[in-house]
Amino acid sequence: MRQRIGAAVDATAAFFGASVAGIALLLPIAFSWTAAGTPTHVAGLVASVPRGATIGMVVAVTVAVLICSFARPATGWLVAFAGALGILVNHSAGRAATSADLLITQNYVDSVCAGVALGALGAAVLRTSLPALGFALGAGGVVAVGDLADVLGIPGQDPWAVLETPPRWLIAAAVPLLLIAAIRHRGRATSDEGDSGATTTIDLPITPILASLVLGLVILAASEWLSRQYSHVSAPGDNRLDIAIAVAATVVAAFVAAMLLPGRDGAGVLLAVALTAAADALGAAPRPTWSLFAVIVLVALGLYAGLKAPAPFAALVLIAGLCVLASTLTNQGDKTFVAGTAALALTVGYSCGAARPRYGPSGVLALGALYLPSVVTALPVDGAVWPPRDNTADPATPGRVALIVTGCCALALLILYRMRPRPRTSGKATDPGVGGDVRNTRSWP
Repeated sequence: MRQRIGAAVDATAAFFGASVAGIALLLPIAFSWTAAGTPTHVAGLVASVPRGATIGMVVAVTVAVLICSFARPATGWLVAFAGALGILVNHSAGRAATSADLLITQNYVDSVCAGVALGALGAAVLRTSLPALGFALGAGGVVAVGDLADVLGIPGQDPWAVLETPPRWLIAAAVPLLLIAAIRHRGRATSDEGDSGATTTIDLPITPILASLVLGLVILAASEWLSRQYSHVSAPGDNRLDIAIAVAATVVAAFVAAMLLPGRDGAGVLLAVALTAAADALGAAPRPTWSLFAVIVLVALGLYAGLKAPAPFAALVLIAGLCVLASTLTNQGDKTFVAGTAALALTVGYSCGAARPRYGPSGVLALGALYLPSVVTALPVDGAVWPPRDNTADPATPGRVALIVTGCCALALLILYRMRPRPRTSGKATDPGVGGDVRNTRSWP
């Protein structure tokens, strides 16, 4: 009974910690005094979000690799608490400041702290059952919820009328929960059962870090380049070649990153890239606060289904369905958006469950990739881009582009499976091929 209660506490802490980290990476840091900022400040803040998300993902994977290689998983709880505390301190300093010039700097600080928390949590919980579910639910739920306008009190399309993101109450809940979890595991932070105290040589696996750099930097460069190209032509149709180049760069980067990971762990990266494109194509619309709980429940149901019947290709079929649905949504007020949100929540959960990485940092990379920009993000759609542009893409273009990305990811996954056959099961643990302690390579539930 005591172990079950402890696991429930860890799962709750992992959920709130991952939620805070995810919102910090997905949304720009903002305060109620942002109205004092000029349009240039706000535009710069919005532009810094994808760069901050890329930095945060690389930091998360690096932290996860270091903890899995040189420390006990229990150390991850303490490091995650430090990351969440850093977010709290950064927001406290932001409330005391009154200059909009600090916004971009604080957003990058937020991203780094969020990356530390996300990576440390992944190293701590992806070896366990219930806490791993809480971690995946929190990280994936942020993506499924999408627009947090009503939840965070951001009315309409006014970029100045904002409150804190992540919300103050969510940070206040995550910090003490992570501290409690760190205290619970303090006895296992320096010693482990069966450890004789002998010195063990452990190699640093750099391939997951290299994979995060390749994936993040190429996708960021491709999306920013495509966004700039839209200001160089007079008609949306003239950007077809540019879109094709950006899609090719994205898929190649995802495949290279997948091949750098051990075994079939790269499947999670390919699912994340396709899912991000589909979610961006589906768009977001303000929803009441009560629907937040419904979305989280749907993500949990999808996660359960993915764990019980994991099939990455089935997840890609679901993602392709989202892309087709997105191409039919010609405006944000379409009634089918509710069905699209429900389908997205189920698909996010199922994809997280179907990935099943064997190595902790691989799971961190896959979840962190959900917050990266995509080719679809760079497509300026009329009424859904700020600041407004004269040259915009057709409303159906994001869904079609996301469908192409998904199809390419399916082909990449097929090649990955051909090149990486499923290993034969045996009673003996196997080395994942990237070095590190075999105890930290156990498949998460």
